[in-house]
Amino acid sequence: MAMYKQASATSQVKDSAGKLYGIFVSTTSSGTLTVYDSSDGDTNDPKIANTITVAAGSTYLNFPAGLFFSRGLYVVLANTAEFTVAYE
Repeated sequence: MAMYKQASATSQVKDSAGKLYGIFVSTTSSGTLTVYDSSDGDTNDPKIANTITVAAGSTYLNFPAGLFFSRGLYVVLANTAEFTVAYE
């Protein structure tokens, strides 16, 4: 069953394996997102997506069947944005 997390700061979304379905950005001011396959934000862990410059009202990393991650899901925000992550 898909779940979601809304955030406006760097966030640990999930601390174990799962699936990423997508990220929706509702507002931003020059925001960028980097998405890691990581349970704790270790920048040595694999990146799912590297430095996405986002725009308000846009969906990013849209995977209808889900993209598997093995360690966890961690989203790093630079500048400001409000975003929702859909995951399992």
